[in-house]
Amino acid sequence: MRGLMNFRLKIAAATMLAVSVVASYGQTSEATPPVKKHVATKTAKTPAPPTVADQIQALKEELEGQINSLKTDLAVKDAQLQKAQQAAADAQAAAARAEASVSSQQQAGHGE
Repeated sequence: MRGLMNFRLKIAAATMLAVSVVASYGQTSEATPPVKKHVATKTAKTPAPPTVADQIQALKEELEGQINSLKTDLAVKDAQLQKAQQAAADAQAAAARAEASVSSQQQAGHGE
């Protein structure tokens, strides 16, 4: 009976460890760094003000950079999540194998 309780405690600890691993992967990622803005250099003569089309193009390029950065961050987080899910599944499988082993040992012990 005491061995069964110790085993259940170990199962609970393994499950809590797996859950904490999954949770820690979600918390370890850093916030996205701010996008660096292009700083125009001044020349000797005063350049003509940008046209509306130039402003639209500049905004489009800035947004595309932000989108690409977000896509990269998402891919990294997906990989971390998949790794954490695999670790949790491995821990659960190990716990199930250990529980089956203890169960079979207890049944063999009762048979004597």
